[in-house]
Amino acid sequence: MAPDDRQTPVGLLATQLAAGDESALQEAYHRWSRLIHTIARNSLGSAADADDVTQQVFIAAWNSRASLRASDEALPAWLIGICRMKVIDALRARSRGFRNEEAMMSEALDEPVVRNLDGVIDSVVVRDALAALGDPRAQILTMVYLEDKTHDDVARHLSIPLGTVKSHVRRGLERLRSVFEEVDSLV
Repeated sequence: MAPDDRQTPVGLLATQLAAGDESALQEAYHRWSRLIHTIARNSLGSAADADDVTQQVFIAAWNSRASLRASDEALPAWLIGICRMKVIDALRARSRGFRNEEAMMSEALDEPVVRNLDGVIDSVVVRDALAALGDPRAQILTMVYLEDKTHDDVARHLSIPLGTVKSHVRRGLERLRSVFEEVDSLV
């Protein structure tokens, strides 16, 4: 998601939400509900279940807003962490009718769907983080790491100096690293 100039900066939005500002929750929902819904749908395989999880995520976010740390990366990462837990809860709820609680918990942690959840989250977070970087940085990182092009190839293709390509790669990776560290600390 590319940032909109009219949107509240993420760090400020996190501060407002943590302070109990309902309009901050509304803006967070507007900005990240699609991301949360996509993660839930890909993990659960059901749009209806994803709708429920998305609603639960934002209710839980409001109820636990005091635990939110205010930073540019914290809010979306925090929401993704809540989503991950709600998806696991939904998977466990599906299993309740068939297994006792102890067997269900150990199996839920080993289910392929849950193991795949981290991959789904990583994929969505990478796509979202790349979009937030904007071009040309996102385009350069995509060419280097997803299309397996050399820095020289990218420089020639985009008609920009090699040093500029390397600079965009380094800064882009630093930004992506901070996003992933924030997500990892919350999930």
